[in-house]
Amino acid sequence: MESAEKLFDQIVQAGLLIDNNWKRKQGNDLDNKTKFIYSCNNLADLTFNFSQFNLNDEERTYAIHRWRNFKRHEAWLSLLSESVDTFELESNQFNRTRDFSILVRGTRNFFDLKVTRFPNSISTDLSDFELANWFYTNQSSQGRQHFENRFFVVGEPESSLYELDLAKKTLVNFSEDIPKHCHSLTHQSGSTSTAVILRHA
Repeated sequence: MESAEKLFDQIVQAGLLIDNNWKRKQGNDLDNKTKFIYSCNNLADLTFNFSQFNLNDEERTYAIHRWRNFKRHEAWLSLLSESVDTFELESNQFNRTRDFSILVRGTRNFFDLKVTRFPNSISTDLSDFELANWFYTNQSSQGRQHFENRFFVVGEPESSLYELDLAKKTLVNFSEDIPKHCHSLTHQSGSTSTAVILRHA
């Protein structure tokens, strides 16, 4: 895994090429056309593929947004590995419900990392427990939907998610009292999960 510093720098550089407008609504057609982003290790790889896949300006903007979100996940995963002493990366990279594990109250817990902005449609007055419940209830019904443990890094605003120094401070705060950030949820099916909420601002 690349260093957090290098990964955060890449997503900052990608952000200089776009604004916050995706230009096109997310959908399966564009997702399929830009799925090459997952094989692009850096911004040079990404921009080289624009001509290879004959993307127009709107499609290029869409691809950069997708790649930046993909790298954002990788950057926070790398920073977690550098910041949390008990962090262990999941050995099976194809496991869709586990990215890593950490010790919580002496027990190893596995988590799926979700790095996202605070939803515009809900009140900022929600407690962390309520926010965790909202994320599970309103998650996408597509491939990554599940009700296992999740680790939410929630940007307020979204731009804060790309600031390395601020991210380091958030994880120092988390490491000082990990159990405080963990919430036990019971879902409609009766299954339970542990959710971590990190409000990052």
